[in-house]
Amino acid sequence: MKNNLLIGITFSHPHLEHLGLDKQKSLKKALAMNFSHIRLGAYWSEIEKIKNKHDFSDLLEILEQCEKEKQPIVMTVGVKAPRWPEFYWPEYIKEKNTENKNTQKNIIYFIKKTVKTLQKFSCITHWQIENEPLDPSGPSNKSISLDFLKQEISLVKKLDNRPVIINLWGNNFISRKFFQPTEKIADIIGLDFYPKQFVKNILRKNIYINYHGPHQSKSAIKKLLNKSSKPVWITELQAEPWEKNEQGYLSKNPKSISPQQLEKNIQQASKLPIQEILLWGFEYWLWQEKNGNSEYLEIVEKHL
Repeated sequence: MKNNLLIGITFSHPHLEHLGLDKQKSLKKALAMNFSHIRLGAYWSEIEKIKNKHDFSDLLEILEQCEKEKQPIVMTVGVKAPRWPEFYWPEYIKEKNTENKNTQKNIIYFIKKTVKTLQKFSCITHWQIENEPLDPSGPSNKSISLDFLKQEISLVKKLDNRPVIINLWGNNFISRKFFQPTEKIADIIGLDFYPKQFVKNILRKNIYINYHGPHQSKSAIKKLLNKSSKPVWITELQAEPWEKNEQGYLSKNPKSISPQQLEKNIQQASKLPIQEILLWGFEYWLWQEKNGNSEYLEIVEKHL
């Protein structure tokens, strides 16, 4: 493990609530662990339930505590945010299509409102524009066009001078050829790696793909990353299950993750030429601890 490798997390207060965990206690735990960064999402469907009526109270409460503790934050803005369903559409948006001009105007306005509301917080060190914007995801398997993403980035850069992160689905990022276009428009490139995941059920048997990291060879990945003109982070490294359903996710021994697999994921990721790793699964570790298993937290803590 590289001694200078920085480790952070994504913190999703909607997912904490879904798992029956207390938001304030969970945030206190996260702040006490001294992560390099905590990545937050501005969930549009939560903030602007009624058109032009914005309620940032939940997010402001979190950021005020992070500011007090001097906890560095990556702030995700846009319609796509961390965790399912990926696209956080308010109900008032009728055309849930990022190619629709009226919808684009609403997204742009929301981003502008979000940045102007939150830019007073010095703990925000980076803006992440959308979450995996170029990658199809969510219930409708939709993505955001490169042209519209450029508009979003341009807006944020006009409003604030902090660096912009754009992240990509990392398991097969070389073959999908999104890395070079992203390199041209982002200050930092984020890659999201999920080494082991459920793919389908055949004859009542769950089938998993075990990547042991991303699809491509480590040498090919290192070659590309070493040539990058921009810093590269892993913005999501699998540290929780990827199962068929929630029953599998909350099972006692999920096949897609274990404390041992988590350690392996961190060790393998640390060998890549990257600056920082944001682990994906903080809420799950707390749920495991609540149910008597503190191994996940202990593994992460020893790397901090």
